[in-house]
Amino acid sequence: MDVLDLEKPGAWVPPADTGELRIYRAEPAAARLARGFVRECLTACGRTDLIEDAEEVISELATNAMRHGTPNGGYFAVRFERHRQGCVFDVIDRCPRAMPVLREADEFDEGGRGLLLVEALTASWGYFRRPLKDRRVHVKVVRVAFI
Repeated sequence: MDVLDLEKPGAWVPPADTGELRIYRAEPAAARLARGFVRECLTACGRTDLIEDAEEVISELATNAMRHGTPNGGYFAVRFERHRQGCVFDVIDRCPRAMPVLREADEFDEGGRGLLLVEALTASWGYFRRPLKDRRVHVKVVRVAFI
């Protein structure tokens, strides 16, 4: 059996994928590193107008991936792709059963507002399951678009 090396891009995206991909170990510095990747990608493609909102959104999704979708010491990935209409980021984790749920948190909840922020700051967002290389294991992909 071929064991997936989660530190290699081929474990996260199909071989013909043309997006930029970064893989992060689920640890406290990961959200900060993911924000840096967002800034780097948007600066390189001339969309600095999107940086503040995109950093906020990807930081939230990276935190969710670490909290709900990545086992301790595991990995998650952030992918970027530029399109004619805008920019798309994916946050990918290994827990396809823990799909994001948009909900209204009450005033006493300590959490639960993150996806409301994602919805407010993006042109669109959604999620889906995608098989990994060996097709027996799936990942969850949360995709956000900025125009």
